[in-house]
Amino acid sequence: MLMQVLQDIEQRFHLTLRLYLVAETTKGSDVNVPLSKQWALKDANYIADKYSLTKVKGFPSTKTLVTGQQSWLLQVKTVADALQVFNDTWLDKYTDHYPLSTPVITSQINNQRRLFRRGYYSSGAMFFCGNWFVGIDRLEYLERLLNEKGLNKNDADVFYTKNKLQLLTTNSQYFDTSSIKAYVSPNSPFSYIGLVQARKLSEHYHIPLSIKPLVPMSMRGIFIPEHKERYMLLDATREAIKLSVPLTEFAKLENQGVSNVYQLFSFAEKHGKSYELMMAIFQAIFVSPVDLSVEKNIKTICNDIGIDYDEAVEYANKHDWQQWAENNYLELNTIGLWGVPSFSYKDISCWGQDRLVQIEDAILTHNVSNIH
Repeated sequence: MLMQVLQDIEQRFHLTLRLYLVAETTKGSDVNVPLSKQWALKDANYIADKYSLTKVKGFPSTKTLVTGQQSWLLQVKTVADALQVFNDTWLDKYTDHYPLSTPVITSQINNQRRLFRRGYYSSGAMFFCGNWFVGIDRLEYLERLLNEKGLNKNDADVFYTKNKLQLLTTNSQYFDTSSIKAYVSPNSPFSYIGLVQARKLSEHYHIPLSIKPLVPMSMRGIFIPEHKERYMLLDATREAIKLSVPLTEFAKLENQGVSNVYQLFSFAEKHGKSYELMMAIFQAIFVSPVDLSVEKNIKTICNDIGIDYDEAVEYANKHDWQQWAENNYLELNTIGLWGVPSFSYKDISCWGQDRLVQIEDAILTHNVSNIH
């Protein structure tokens, strides 16, 4: 999808793109490879619809991919050449196929090293002036930076912004009893940003919001490479600024802290305070650091959001948080997703806070008669 819009970037700005072919992904960058690959195809075609691009039916076969890699090495001199190779590879247009060669392997290894040295970890990304811009979704930041530097040829329009919520005018009645489900985790800044946006959707369209907390990846034995974590924090910061979500700290919630706050969740949910509790947790991690492993701090949160701490703990004894957290994770897998933040509404599900527009699209599609 990114390759299809690079010519547009070159035509609109005074710049020349240098292209480096790397492997599809790197070790440790994907948590659940089968589900993430399945989602990648679905998401790519969603982007294709948004920007009128060519869709893909599936991943290239190994022999087609190897031929495309060899063709890249032999033929690619310009963005137009690269797009041709991508079209031939993804649309399965090769009639003759090349074997894997040492120069192709060596070239990709060298490019992979270049990628790591500059602080990123996967393909589909652009690097300019010390900043990374991943996929079509982050091109708006590149466009703005190029405009700031006076590199636009004609005007300063920013085109790649079609992942924003519309929040259209509606009537004041509930559309239906279906809820927006938000799968979040306390150590994920994108969960924090996404939950704020999901709440806006919920309130604007008068649809219930159901919060489904998951345990942090570290508690599931999943290691995030340093370069990936570093980029995530930088990206979350600029997304938070764009969406006016306060985000100034990056503390982490460890095992005891997770247990302390999750034991309160069922009780808070029962009393209609689940959003308030999650936001208090996020505030303690990403805005004004509070040690959530300390009981008195937990009691303060309970007091602030209006729930009784002792009653919440007693209720937790009959509602094991580890069980419902695991159930939430299994439920997430059943809709084809694996990580946070994820969202669903009726039969539509998506991964990432910048995909909430898909949930809004689904709301508008299912309830078009109520929009005026």
